[in-house]
Amino acid sequence: LNLDKAITISGSKAVIKYERGALFEIQHGGSLKLNGLTISGTESPDSSGNTVIRTSRRSMLTNYELIVHNTEVVDLNVNHSFDFLSVAKGTFADKIEIKDSTFNNITGSILKLQKESDDYGIYNAEYVNIVNSSFNKIQGSLIDFYRGGTDESTFGPHLLMQSNSVSEVGNGKRNKAKTFAKLHGVQVANINGNTINKSPAIKIIHTVGEPVTRIINNEFVGVGMPTVEELNSDKDNTAIIQSNSIVDEVNK
Repeated sequence: LNLDKAITISGSKAVIKYERGALFEIQHGGSLKLNGLTISGTESPDSSGNTVIRTSRRSMLTNYELIVHNTEVVDLNVNHSFDFLSVAKGTFADKIEIKDSTFNNITGSILKLQKESDDYGIYNAEYVNIVNSSFNKIQGSLIDFYRGGTDESTFGPHLLMQSNSVSEVGNGKRNKAKTFAKLHGVQVANINGNTINKSPAIKIIHTVGEPVTRIINNEFVGVGMPTVEELNSDKDNTAIIQSNSIVDEVNK
């Protein structure tokens, strides 16, 4: 479905299956809201690189929004690297929000927002909110978010990750990020009240300005503490990492 306008698809757990490499393509002028659906990849073609949602492969002149509420995404596993959202260079989301949703049994990643790798201070989304949702058996990363360069003319991107359950996410051999959440150059990151289980640790890279990173009140079960790197500074990082608990998997 090629979307060139704002569309809402809402149901009472209606099950959607599809037989193409992608279900939705957000094009110039398009936005998408999904609510109360179950999306399954069981009928998708047996080929690598499938996705549920992708942006136009050409640069878009207008920004878009993607909202996912009360939705279940399952069995994106007919082949490897089956992603939920894949964006193209030259596309920009004002807002991406996942709330009260579940994702289970996926061979790719959930949010791949790392295509602006020229280090010009450009990035793929301004606000990303992941709230009160569960992610289980995701071979790729939950989020790979990239804003490179040293340009201080923008204030984003912003990430809120709150009250989620994450289990066995990011362990796949094709996950180049080697983490369930990689944040490169994200200016404001609030990660709080999440339970992370059997997943590689969060990786954060500060690149420019005075980034605000708060990782508070999370439970890490069989997971290492987050790592924070200052890429362009020899000063101590300013990340606030406190009131988190690390639980040994065996004892848990």
